[in-house]
Amino acid sequence: MMDFNSFNREVIQGRANGRVFWQPRVLCWFGDRDYLKIPYEAPYAGMHRADIYRSIGCSDRLYHFFRDTMIPFYLDDTIKATGRKIDELRWEDTIETPVGSITAVYRSNTSNYGAFPEKWPVETEEDLKVLIYIQERVSYRFDKTIYDDLFAKYGDLGLPILNVPRTNLQRLMIESMGVEGTIYALADYPDTVAEYCKICDISDKRYMDAAIEGGYEWLCFGDNVHGKVLPPNLFIKYVLPVYQARNEYLHKHGIFTTAHWDGDSKPLLPYARETGLSAIEAITPLPQGDVTLAEAREALGGEMYLMDGVAAILFDEIYPLEMLMAQVRECIELFPDRLIMGISDELSSTGTLERVKRVADYVNEYNAKL
Repeated sequence: MMDFNSFNREVIQGRANGRVFWQPRVLCWFGDRDYLKIPYEAPYAGMHRADIYRSIGCSDRLYHFFRDTMIPFYLDDTIKATGRKIDELRWEDTIETPVGSITAVYRSNTSNYGAFPEKWPVETEEDLKVLIYIQERVSYRFDKTIYDDLFAKYGDLGLPILNVPRTNLQRLMIESMGVEGTIYALADYPDTVAEYCKICDISDKRYMDAAIEGGYEWLCFGDNVHGKVLPPNLFIKYVLPVYQARNEYLHKHGIFTTAHWDGDSKPLLPYARETGLSAIEAITPLPQGDVTLAEAREALGGEMYLMDGVAAILFDEIYPLEMLMAQVRECIELFPDRLIMGISDELSSTGTLERVKRVADYVNEYNAKL
């Protein structure tokens, strides 16, 4: 059985000596089947997810060590959070503070575990001031007991990786206000948005310190960046300085850093090397994304790592197997010793584990010849 924990460490430390590291994410494929009670395809029916990875012969990107589980947040006694069920698909969350309260409504669906905001928690400047009050008072604590329990179950499959909270505007767009609400806020009350961004930077430092205490060797800025929603002018003004400051701090502690860019990335790739990141995760190439692997290689240069790089749709059987294998070979050729190869972004519900294994077999044979 391969020790992918040690292999993962060797890769991010530049000691892989030409060996290729295959680390596909399959969470969506698993989750959708579990939700709908659809058995896994043969020969994996009835197997635990970790044992499926072991059977296939590849690493798992261990986001089991996710932020709210491993480093939970705590609020002070002036803040009260409550929730109530509205109906079978909807629920309401309310947070009360001395400066006001905010309320969100979320709706789940009948096809998977996902949910979306029906009403955003922040809709006005006064709401944003409440969020600032809350963010100022967030604290974090590393939970070693949970970490050790998860590591005992999954630690041979890779290095635990943790998502640092999203940077300022990405947090507003994805978690608190939506894209439209955030754009209006930037126009209508930019000073309050700037104050929120500053408070996020301070609280995120507390989070990173908890991750450092936990001994994490690599961290991801889980921003889910899409270059047509976060265009270069906003990226340069708000996000790029945060990336630079975070990376300077984390690299001093020997931590490998990456950011999750799973949308169209062409508008932002020219700034990739300015970020100070060790890698970018989930850049999605054609025929699914908006860039070629060659364009990604030019943008990342010879120092930054590409994480993933194989388009998710190529794991669907409607695409010829040779298209998939050609992109796998191109990744290996273009990013020697700077590749953590995976699926950009995840294996979809319509993909197959058979193709994940085909890549694993190819990689293992490639490595055996070195």
